[in-house]
Amino acid sequence: MTPAARDPSEVVRAELVEALAGLVNRVIAHGTADAQSALGHIDVVRTTLAGVANIDDFLADPDAAERTIRLYLST
Repeated sequence: MTPAARDPSEVVRAELVEALAGLVNRVIAHGTADAQSALGHIDVVRTTLAGVANIDDFLADPDAAERTIRLYLST
């Protein structure tokens, strides 16, 4: 059986989601001190993604990470 070729954009998206999840988990593990820095990193990711063509559906991922951090901060 020949393995199916992986879609490069799906590989990138999986890595992005994994990195964002790790970022959110670090904020929750280390407390609110890291939150502002994490939100800044999410803005950088969002800005970088905005310059890439045909990847609008990726923009929901940083938004979800930001919502999770802000929800954590509000509790």
